[in-house]
Amino acid sequence: MNAPIRSSRAESGFSLIELLIAVLIAIEILVAAAIAFDVHNRAAVVQTQVTDLQQSLRVAQYDMARLLRMAGRGGLPKDQRPAAVFVPAAPVPELAGLALEIRNNVTDATDRHIARGDNSSPQALEGTDILTVRGCFSGSVYQLQTNVFVPVDTDVPPDDLGDGTVSFTIENVSTANISQPLAPLIEQLNVANARSTMIFLSPVSRRTYGVGRVTQFSPTSGNPTQLQVTVDIDPDDRSSSLNQEIPRPAPYSDLKRGMPATMSAALACLLEEYRYYVQEVHEVPGDTTTPLRPRLTRARFEPGTELPYANDPASFALDLADGVFDLQVALGFDSDFPATDPNTVGALDDDPDFDGVDDTIFEAALGTNDRDTDDWLYNDPGDDPTDGEWRLHDHITQPGKAVKLTWVRVTTLARTQRGDPSYQAPDFDATPGTDLVEDHDYDQAPASQFKSLDNRKFRRRALTTIVDMRND
Repeated sequence: MNAPIRSSRAESGFSLIELLIAVLIAIEILVAAAIAFDVHNRAAVVQTQVTDLQQSLRVAQYDMARLLRMAGRGGLPKDQRPAAVFVPAAPVPELAGLALEIRNNVTDATDRHIARGDNSSPQALEGTDILTVRGCFSGSVYQLQTNVFVPVDTDVPPDDLGDGTVSFTIENVSTANISQPLAPLIEQLNVANARSTMIFLSPVSRRTYGVGRVTQFSPTSGNPTQLQVTVDIDPDDRSSSLNQEIPRPAPYSDLKRGMPATMSAALACLLEEYRYYVQEVHEVPGDTTTPLRPRLTRARFEPGTELPYANDPASFALDLADGVFDLQVALGFDSDFPATDPNTVGALDDDPDFDGVDDTIFEAALGTNDRDTDDWLYNDPGDDPTDGEWRLHDHITQPGKAVKLTWVRVTTLARTQRGDPSYQAPDFDATPGTDLVEDHDYDQAPASQFKSLDNRKFRRRALTTIVDMRND
């Protein structure tokens, strides 16, 4: 019998061409998946960096805005010293206020060191602003016992200012029958090496106030019902405990100012001072040839001095936000702009109503001639902080009256921590002379470095906050 014939077709496999086609399709799928993964991974990295950047800006702005709203809390005026005589060589410029101070567009010539005269203190990035705020931020404002705080004028001849020391009492229940625990105040007074400074406010007027330094207090622990405090109020005192202070020409000599000899104090609190600045930091600390890694930083000082809080150099630099490369501050005044025409923009007090062009804080359009004479100081390179419009009114309705500081505008610019070789940020503005952030000109060195091709590989963001100072 013949053997059955078996077909070989059922035992045949893929041909070489079929195998190559299958492998090619698989490779294309894998390559497409890898490309998609890489694209999404890059996007995720970029979005993470941008998110971190925006969060840093928000945190930094929140911290500054919070203290700005409280600037002067406890009775320290926010005035810009309207009666001062301008002294160009003074360490503190004419417009350095008590509750608020701006060091505008600092350079080596104006000393970029955060502590004036201390070359070991951190430096602010050239061209940025340094913002100083003072007030009672973290502690309570305490009501004093009636008529127990009375300075004495012992000078010969008398100068109508209190001298030496004054002692007073704070009860844990105020004269208005309000609880005011003393333990937090005692805790602050006990901070090692801190030279506690207090503000004292008269019950008659917010314009009558004093600042002195605590020299003694008791008890020094616990939560007593009564606290005895002694403060030094002599503005001419230069005892050994104050030798480290940097003298300042009058009228900027010190925050430890004299008090009227007949003044009685109703309220008191511990004064604090903070300075915000963009710290110049490089990838290799101290090596300016390595890439710049700037950050927004907050410093705490002994009020009215150039000394770090509690004599601790670490108080010079509390980092708030990485990647911030500019801090600009502009001040909105209720000025007379223009002072020569009572029918146009003027001051709020020029008439009894609250309507019209005079009842606005006016800002001229960018690039116009009025930009340097509007109601905003430090919003244009042509602004002159020594000009009288920022100090006293000369309008026909209120000549000689002090100009009010109404708004503070804070702008921060930041960039991502790492550059993206495949990205190039747009120029600030292609038109020369218009790259301005407030009065900081990015067409001029050293700010122009941030417009270089290498620096434009970083993504950038800006954030602006306008703050209404509450403590009038």
